[in-house]
Amino acid sequence: MKFFLLMLALVGVFTSAQAQTQLKLPKLHGWVNPLPIDSATGKVMYRAVVQVPGASTTELYARAKKWFAAAPSTTKMPLEVDDAAGGKLVGKTGELVMQNFLGANVQVPLWRTITIQVRPGRFRYQITDFAFDSGKGASAVTPLENYLTPNALTFDDAGYPKPVLQSTIGAVQRSGRQQAAAIRQSVSGKASGDNDNW
Repeated sequence: MKFFLLMLALVGVFTSAQAQTQLKLPKLHGWVNPLPIDSATGKVMYRAVVQVPGASTTELYARAKKWFAAAPSTTKMPLEVDDAAGGKLVGKTGELVMQNFLGANVQVPLWRTITIQVRPGRFRYQITDFAFDSGKGASAVTPLENYLTPNALTFDDAGYPKPVLQSTIGAVQRSGRQQAAAIRQSVSGKASGDNDNW
């Protein structure tokens, strides 16, 4: 009985203290970013090595260059690296994606850098440096990783993504996966079969 009375007194003290000062709940840490993050750079990155048995370096390079020329983009950008001898191509592409901002769906340009390297019988692609256009073109962009860093614009008080970040992540997932599939298809002639045997 004494124990029961002691517990009632403690509950009463706790309740009155709670009414006077709002308890701060700890942030929830259950959300896991579904985007692929490169451990070395901390950037979102889609990459794979694709085996193409029997294909020469020259053939794969020509296919990769053709893909860059035909790749859909909001603005055609010249290749940053076009190194046939080293088997490396690097370029930027952009595409309009839907983003939910303050309850409204808006189309915004999403830029990224694509690198394709070729060797006899295989090639490697990397899609990274995702960034949203500020309305002034590819030279004035906000890196995707800025959205993924906890802040009041993109995360709620419990540490979970707000609709703007949820729509951003969905847009990047769709765009990155579709572009990776297009590169695999165009350069190798097959839609799957990735591995890491570079």
